[in-house]
Amino acid sequence: MQESTIRVLVFEADGLFRDMLRTVLGAQPRLSLCGATGEPVQALSAVANERPDAVLIGLSRETEHEALSVAQSISSLRTETKVVFLGDTPDRRTMAAMPAFRAAGWSYLLRQSVNDIATLVRAIDGAASGLVVMDPAVVERLGQRDSRLGALTKRQLEVLSLMAKGYNNAAIARSLVLEEKSVENHINAIFGQLNLSRDNAAHPRVKAVLLYLSETPEDAGEQGEGAERKAA
Repeated sequence: MQESTIRVLVFEADGLFRDMLRTVLGAQPRLSLCGATGEPVQALSAVANERPDAVLIGLSRETEHEALSVAQSISSLRTETKVVFLGDTPDRRTMAAMPAFRAAGWSYLLRQSVNDIATLVRAIDGAASGLVVMDPAVVERLGQRDSRLGALTKRQLEVLSLMAKGYNNAAIARSLVLEEKSVENHINAIFGQLNLSRDNAAHPRVKAVLLYLSETPEDAGEQGEGAERKAA
C-alpha cells in the first residue's frame, strides 16, 4: 500500500534557511511542498488556501513570539493542519510559552539535532499522523530542574533583583542610571519572557518577584529588607 503524500508549508523568518528547507523538502517523494514564507499573513493565507497537512515553523529567540502566535492562529484557522517546530535550543521557557492548543499532532525538534532529512521527515510524518514527536535533547532538558530566570538577560535580572528589593520604577531607573521608560520596557520584557500575565490571583510584578525569590539564594530575599524597601 502506497503511503499518502504529506502537504507541507514552511514558515521560517531566515531567508537562507527557508530556501534550504524549500529545496530539501521539495525533493522528498513523500512530501509535497505547498509554500515557504517568512510573513505571518502569507502563512495564514497559505494555510487557508492550500490546506497543508503540516506547517514547519522555525523558532529562534528573535522570532519566537511571532512564530508561536502564527502557530496559535494556524490551530484556530484549521485544526487539521499540524505543526512541526524547529527550534534553536532545548529551552524550558520556549516549551512553556507554547500554547496548549493541541493534545496531539505536533513535533518539536532542535536544528542541531537534525543530522539528516529523514529525521525531519519522520517528525513531519508523526505530526501529520496525530502523534507528538519530541527531540530527545528537549525531553532530557525538561526532565531537569531548570530555572525560568535563565531566559532573562543580565540587565533584566538586575531590574528584577531591584524589584524584589522593593524598588519602584523610578528608583530602579536611578540605581541603574536608566530612563524610567527603559525600565518599563525591561519590566514588560521580563513579564513576557517569564510568561506572566495579570489575573485575579496576582499582578505580574508580584508573580515575577515571587519567582525570583523562589529561584535565587535565600540571602537574596534578605537583601530586600530594611532601608532598601524604603526606595519604593
